[in-house]
Amino acid sequence: MDFFTINILEAKSWLVYIALIFSVVTFVFLFLRKKQNNPKIHHKISDNELEIRLRAYERITIFLDRIEPIGMCNRLQLHDIDNVDQVKSVLIKNIITEYEYNISQQIYVSDELWKLIELVKNKIINSIASIADSLSRKDEVNVFFQKMLKESLHNNLIIKKAQKLLKKEVRMLS
Repeated sequence: MDFFTINILEAKSWLVYIALIFSVVTFVFLFLRKKQNNPKIHHKISDNELEIRLRAYERITIFLDRIEPIGMCNRLQLHDIDNVDQVKSVLIKNIITEYEYNISQQIYVSDELWKLIELVKNKIINSIASIADSLSRKDEVNVFFQKMLKESLHNNLIIKKAQKLLKKEVRMLS
């Protein structure tokens, strides 16, 4: 009887060892697989790819600066136009043109940043349209510019938010 008891105890200890080894191998396998599939792991990018991505971030920075409404009014010399609808049309067309010129940059930036860029563009277009639509046909263009100046604080806040996220992504590249 002692013989069977010893064999059973040895078999149990072997089972414990096998279970322990199996657990360790499973844990290591799952850990390595998770690490391999983790999208947050950054791969080393080449100097050429880094240069292309930095240029994309530069273009987006310029885009954000160029669609700021007060800056557009000065750059496009809209003070000579005497019709609010024309000013509205020129501003919105300029934003859309700038956006279309830079649309390819989205492949180099995060989805989060690109969605924010689109939000900024749409917010500024809506701001320009709502200010123009709130005026009567009799109002002069200067009234439009004054309202744009008041609204510029809100537009600048969302532009600054996008610039902050853009800078954060650029820092992550280096």
